[in-house]
Amino acid sequence: MKRFLTVLAVLPLLGGCVFTSPRAPKTWNILWAKSGAERIERDKLPAVKLMLVDVRAPFNGARLAVLRADGSIAFDSYNSFAAQPAAILRGAAMDVMESSAAFEKVVSGNSSASAPLAAEITLNRLALDCRTEGHRDASVSLSLVLVGNRTVLASSSAEAAEPVEGGDYSAAFSRAFSRALSTAIGYIDLK
Repeated sequence: MKRFLTVLAVLPLLGGCVFTSPRAPKTWNILWAKSGAERIERDKLPAVKLMLVDVRAPFNGARLAVLRADGSIAFDSYNSFAAQPAAILRGAAMDVMESSAAFEKVVSGNSSASAPLAAEITLNRLALDCRTEGHRDASVSLSLVLVGNRTVLASSSAEAAEPVEGGDYSAAFSRAFSRALSTAIGYIDLK
């Protein structure tokens, strides 16, 4: 009986060594991607203050939204953003806007400085697009609104999709976001 109890006591300790542990979740970031963003050749726009980066539901959660071929959306339990997407995208948006060289200056919304323009960016889609069999694309659709004196002065929208290569969601989403925002900046017309 003593031997049986000893075996029972040791089994839970062996369980962690004998069985494989579940796959650990991974967290991903979105940064400015030089390969996605472009320097915009245009007349410089006035200085701009980035006031808002918003991500529409259901894409505003930390877990990666996955678009499926049947029209449904799944949320990946093993892949998520390192924080809420709007928080991550704020820094990437600042970097894309600065690197575009389209504005005289780009100021953070947290700054006490004022600027003649305020930028509001809304992401309508931020998802992993798996609707086509054999393809995984980071998919971004966004709109950019420039406001001056509480009046909408200009708006544009753009979308981009980048293939996920080697399972690197950070690189794919960074390229897609940078390209979409660069394109939207290029479409802005303040006339």
